[in-house]
Amino acid sequence: MATGHSARDIYELLHAKGVKLSAKPFALGVRIEHTQDFIDKAQYGKLNDEFLPPASYKLATQIDDKGVYSFCMCPGGIIAPCATSQQEVVTNGWSPSKRNNPYANSGIVVSVNPQDLPNYTPNDPFVCLDFQKQVEHACWVAAGKTQRVPAQRMVDFVEGNISKDFPKTSYQPGIVSVDLNTVLPKLITKRLQKAFVAFGKKMNGYYTNQAVLHAPESRTSSPVLIPRRKDTLEHIDVKGLYPCGEGAGYAGGIISAAIDGINCVDAIIEKLKVS
Repeated sequence: MATGHSARDIYELLHAKGVKLSAKPFALGVRIEHTQDFIDKAQYGKLNDEFLPPASYKLATQIDDKGVYSFCMCPGGIIAPCATSQQEVVTNGWSPSKRNNPYANSGIVVSVNPQDLPNYTPNDPFVCLDFQKQVEHACWVAAGKTQRVPAQRMVDFVEGNISKDFPKTSYQPGIVSVDLNTVLPKLITKRLQKAFVAFGKKMNGYYTNQAVLHAPESRTSSPVLIPRRKDTLEHIDVKGLYPCGEGAGYAGGIISAAIDGINCVDAIIEKLKVS
């Protein structure tokens, strides 16, 4: 079973059939966009030339005992709408093969544990999924109930100011000026505010009001775990069911999901050998 972590209907189906699931830590935040020229100059010390690829970056810090980090950084990329259900907005990023778009974007996300959430109970497998849904719906409402997203300049976000205008961004459905501090949960916003200031010290000029935050970046990894045995990789209760990849909670990106798929196939081969 390798459905991907946005196939929420599969989680609901398994739960309805009595197949054991559990809540899993994940991460949530915003997708930030700078110009690619800015990232090139910050990383290379000069504007790009024909001998250098469009620059990328990785940033991470600890804020109030939680990790805050860049995720899926897209040089020369585009921020895209990626909602999978009605009445929600979701952002993601991608880069064309030439990395030749004038913008650079990245998710900046905060680690979230099930125990962090106000509705947490040990036996609720959907506490993180419900939190994810609530944030995506709140952003949809705040931006006007379309596929536009709530947005804010970076320094304005940290200082709690409504952005009066914006530079052009790559997000095609459009953006709406919103104080994200009033839309995103405080456990996210307070840490993002501190992290952006810290990132500005790690990467010269990163903390700038020319950067635009688009909310939310909420599909970093699965908020639900389909538990499996460590030795056989089968589900802990259902023989012959191999939860696999991001949707099962065992990967956090394209490469790790592919490797987990290989591991599951190898486990099935071993079982067939024995039988």
